Amino acid sequence: MADIVYCEWLKLRRSKILLIGVLGSLMVPFLVAANDIRIAAAKPEAFLSLYGLYEDTILFIMLLFGPLVLAVVATYLINREYTEKTLKTIFVLPMERTAFLLGKFIMLFLLICLFMLLSWLDILVIALVCRLFLGGQAVTVSQAVAVLAQMQKGAILMFMTLTPFVYLALRTKGSIAPFIVIAAVSLLNVVLSASPMACFYPWTAAYLLQTGRYAQTGCPTVFGVLLLLGVCGFGICAAIWRFPREDIV
Repeated sequence: MADIVYCEWLKLRRSKILLIGVLGSLMVPFLVAANDIRIAAAKPEAFLSLYGLYEDTILFIMLLFGPLVLAVVATYLINREYTEKTLKTIFVLPMERTAFLLGKFIMLFLLICLFMLLSWLDILVIALVCRLFLGGQAVTVSQAVAVLAQMQKGAILMFMTLTPFVYLALRTKGSIAPFIVIAAVSLLNVVLSASPMACFYPWTAAYLLQTGRYAQTGCPTVFGVLLLLGVCGFGICAAIWRFPREDIV
């Protein structure tokens, strides 16, 4: 399995999709910080802090950036094998299709964790620069570690909502259908983020669980966890069921 994941990493290093994810991970905190600095300049009582930057950043990552960009990454991991016609070459080797697919899921999870780590580093650097030049709130090691833990928690929740797009990419063997679906998902995220129905919508529920606001919707937190586990399980099981039945020609 380690060899499969390593090969996936080597293929991604030669593609532009990894660069897109990295740039997106760094761009979101920067844009959030620019807006927060604008607000702080207009309101003297407002101040910049590590937690404030994190809360604003995680909102955009979980509701907009994550679903849009990371679903594209998930689709790319599958779609490139069909567009580049590499599956015939790969399965000349003694490799099980299930192990190959699980390697894709593991690679997707590691990429999400990497992108979240980069966003955390960006937030931390911005908070330190703001403290140095704009008099923002002091940044402590405990605060930085706590934010890092929260960001990685968000990575896990994000992964759980993205597994169905791997199945969709397998089912359609293309990128158009997944792109249309993820656009609709992101639009509903914006519409439902402040709605009582948000707790029933997996992609918004992930954000509410991440920020600890799920219980405020009136639904027990365990329901949100089970909802995401169901979505994650469906995506993985459906993909594992589908892929061995694909004709590779």
